[in-house]
Amino acid sequence: MTADQLHWLSVRELLSGFRAGTFTPLEVLDHLVERIETLDKATGINAVVDLQVESARELAAEATQRYQDGAGDCCTTGSSYLDAERPLLGVPFLVKEQHDVAGLSATRGSQALQGKVAEKDAEIVARLKQAGAIPFGRTTTPEMSCATFTHTREWGVTRNPYNPNKTPGGSSGGSGAAVAAGFTPFATASDIGGSTRIPAAFCGLPGLKTSYGRTPGAVPMNIDWYRGDHILARTVSDTALVFNQIMGPSKLDMATIPVSGSFPVEHHFGQYSYTSGQEVPAGAEVHNVDLSGWRIGVSADLGCYELDESTRLGVERVAEALEAAGAQVVPVDVQLKLEDVTRASMAHYGGLLAPNVERQARGDITVLEPYTQEFVRRTKRFAEETSLLEAALIESDIQQKLLAALDEVDVLITATSAVEDLDAGEDFTTGIDRPDGEHSFYWEAHQVVPFNIANRMPAMSVPSGIGSAGVPTGVQIVGMPYREATVLRVAAAIEALMPFPRPKIG
Repeated sequence: MTADQLHWLSVRELLSGFRAGTFTPLEVLDHLVERIETLDKATGINAVVDLQVESARELAAEATQRYQDGAGDCCTTGSSYLDAERPLLGVPFLVKEQHDVAGLSATRGSQALQGKVAEKDAEIVARLKQAGAIPFGRTTTPEMSCATFTHTREWGVTRNPYNPNKTPGGSSGGSGAAVAAGFTPFATASDIGGSTRIPAAFCGLPGLKTSYGRTPGAVPMNIDWYRGDHILARTVSDTALVFNQIMGPSKLDMATIPVSGSFPVEHHFGQYSYTSGQEVPAGAEVHNVDLSGWRIGVSADLGCYELDESTRLGVERVAEALEAAGAQVVPVDVQLKLEDVTRASMAHYGGLLAPNVERQARGDITVLEPYTQEFVRRTKRFAEETSLLEAALIESDIQQKLLAALDEVDVLITATSAVEDLDAGEDFTTGIDRPDGEHSFYWEAHQVVPFNIANRMPAMSVPSGIGSAGVPTGVQIVGMPYREATVLRVAAAIEALMPFPRPKIG
């Protein structure tokens, strides 16, 4: 890896290079800042809200000095090379603007919140800083994170690094685009209806939605059982590594749960140990990954989604690769109904998220983006027509069907999004054209919400190929409640069998 390619290094590779003295945290930070300043606006990606270069350089200089003083000399290779006190020491990262950074604006991309400033760091940010990671800028979101695309009047349109005519997804679209474009090794994200997994799919990244309670959230919306705070990185190993620093109980969030052990950073298949992100010898992928004994269920459409051809082919490619590696791949009939998913989730959002948006807009939603107004009006109608009990009964039925689907398999594979991409800059207030004619609301074009309803089930999107417009497609790997380790292991297997893509930029 040459000096001008530091931006493609993984978190693990950065830490290894810091320890070896190959490069320093300060050199990496300066390289990433220069890359963002050169490419973000010039290419139209527009993923970065702002940079905090001065404060970040101070932290990077301190980390550089600590490595030069021999930080963690007792450690060697593998997972044990991490600094015991600050395992992410010197690694730069970007923060989704939804996550507060003390002293910086907290407008959520909304002109209704002009002048709002964060009083303290969001806990996910605080935990990453405590682990030694260095925040050096923030990424774009749709207004108040209530869309699966990313654009606002405040920040403009964020575009996909693979095709600028397409969106990187949302609501963590800026984070997804920034990681994919080599602006940062990882960035914070969140997921209340696919906001981590949709950008992961559209940007060719792994994106994990953990079981509810794994990570702390900010009050009062931490009570929302659909939500979770996450990260986006470029490898499965990095995803696990960074998650290990943000999970666990919080005295500020009563929904958080204890963790028993950490997520595996290295993954073992038969006699072969695979660290995601490493180079796999050409022609040796299937031989290196032995999934004998694994039973993997596949339901491309969950019984109710109309898939684009590219996304369906992506599911088939992944299933074929897993089967070639020795797994028993079996079709699973999930039998979900899109009407039920929509009714339960829209009533949920109409009861919690929409009123919170209204509260922040001081009751005047006309000052909000057109797509935000439509979201509030639509979801509140569902909440008025569907009682909390009725929504709970529908959610329970969906959960039972998903539990049954996973009863005799280790994981379930399904598409992340029924549509292969969405156009950048569009509001989709009148719906989205689909062959089945059912999607009056564009959120129905993604297959992520069932696993927010089944909120204890971990679901991870990984790349499955490239669609007709050059935008990556993704599949979700879904596990039984709190079995993230199983999901991560299958994700690492797919990464080894089908190396993740990278855009041609810079």
